Amino acid sequence: MKTIDIKFRIKLIMGAMVMLVLGSCSLEEETYSIYTPETFYSNDFQVLSSLSGIYRNFAGITGMGVEYRTLELSADQVVVQAKIQGWWGGDNFWQLMEHDWNPDHAYIGGTWDTFFRTVGQTNALLNSLEGSNLDVTGPIGELRSLRAYAYFFLMDLFGNVPIFTEPKVDPLNLPTQNSRLEVFEFVTSELKAAAEVLPSKSEAGSDYYGRITKEAAWSLLATIYLNAEVYTGTAMNDEAEEYADKVINSGNYSLLPNFFDNFVPDNQNNAEFIFGAVYSPDVAGGIGHPLVQKVLPGISGGLFGLPYTPQNGFATRPSIYNAYTDEDIRKDVFIGYGPLIDPRNGETVMVERIVPDNNSALYVPGVSSEGPVPYEIIPATGIRSQPMNAGLKWIKWQLDPNTQGGNAGNDIAFIRYADILLIKAEAMARQGDLEGAKDYVNMVRERSNAEPFTSITLEDILEERNRELAFEMTRRRDLIRFGKFTDAWEWKPASEPFRTMYPIPQSALNANPNLQQNPGY
Repeated sequence: MKTIDIKFRIKLIMGAMVMLVLGSCSLEEETYSIYTPETFYSNDFQVLSSLSGIYRNFAGITGMGVEYRTLELSADQVVVQAKIQGWWGGDNFWQLMEHDWNPDHAYIGGTWDTFFRTVGQTNALLNSLEGSNLDVTGPIGELRSLRAYAYFFLMDLFGNVPIFTEPKVDPLNLPTQNSRLEVFEFVTSELKAAAEVLPSKSEAGSDYYGRITKEAAWSLLATIYLNAEVYTGTAMNDEAEEYADKVINSGNYSLLPNFFDNFVPDNQNNAEFIFGAVYSPDVAGGIGHPLVQKVLPGISGGLFGLPYTPQNGFATRPSIYNAYTDEDIRKDVFIGYGPLIDPRNGETVMVERIVPDNNSALYVPGVSSEGPVPYEIIPATGIRSQPMNAGLKWIKWQLDPNTQGGNAGNDIAFIRYADILLIKAEAMARQGDLEGAKDYVNMVRERSNAEPFTSITLEDILEERNRELAFEMTRRRDLIRFGKFTDAWEWKPASEPFRTMYPIPQSALNANPNLQQNPGY
């Protein structure tokens, strides 16, 4: 397991964190006096302690909880197939996958709460740090960037949301709603201001790993500007290219020669990772992610040498698997139809018998009373009432031999350098330079042994993003930007145009009468 920088990857102080009340939470918060500079910030370690809680919020997004489900299940890459016995079933899953959600949806409401909680925490910390006697210019830049990142998700998912920067909410003067354009302008201005004081990767050094850098702020600006027409009605592809170029020309990042090295357990401080979630489940107070645990087939007895029975929840659609040519090494992230193969040794996984409505058990010579039979993956026929061995699986983040109770330590990038190259390509293509765009797309393709394009279209770039960034929380935005989010696909009918934004949660509307519901809901 990785070596931990004790200055940052400390036991995170969550009990001292506070919440901004904009949604379903109580308005009867007392004060934020626990964060007064006189009582809390006396040294750099305490400043880092407070920052770590905000970073931990973002690390929770990729835990396959409500945020990941809200970001991924409404697009076409990630699917949850309910099992015959009812596991992984229910309206919260089906409504996202079939675009039939409403303002009471639990995952959507939980996502709103997560990002506004982060906003509230950063507001309180900023208020405290601004009164500190320490040199906190850098941490203030970090907090402004992280608050902007939270607002980016809120703008992207919900559109018109309140911009609130005070350290606490006045119950007699609740926040009012801002337009999506106003949120866009706030987020971009905050990121630009923060980038002025944030260190670049080369200045910060390896001890700064996991914290937001100047290039991370630029990368987020490139992402936002690429989607500007969705958020504001005006395309800003020139600005998207400008900020992608800043990252590229910094010289601090490059594609890893091996695509899979992005996803191995010891993937920290690699040249492609720009910003993301840092995991250390083997450290007291640290957290991990359950991506592998929630995806692999339900086989007990130590499948692939792991110390748990996988939960057999998340899968993908055949169209995603079929988007890769056979020579493209990225296709190896999938567990296809047929006998299940152990990635450690290439051997077929043998079980006592295949149980359609429960977990199967690994065959153990001299112990098992049944078997052996090969465990076969079969096609799923929908998202309801499926056998346990039905559906295409994936292992993009590789097996962690030191996983702690299902929590793995692979760090997960929210922004990789490959994404920046593809943003650059798309921005160029949208401005008419298809030939120049082709070169950047081919950089990504050639790394994965995919045949280089001799000519290119915008549709090719969308599908290259699909292949390169599968399961990395970009697909919903991409489909919306290309006007395909409401199309029909496997196990989903065509949906209404208003579905490109989620509803303001009913709990938030009930708590704050200044909020107005999005159209269509």
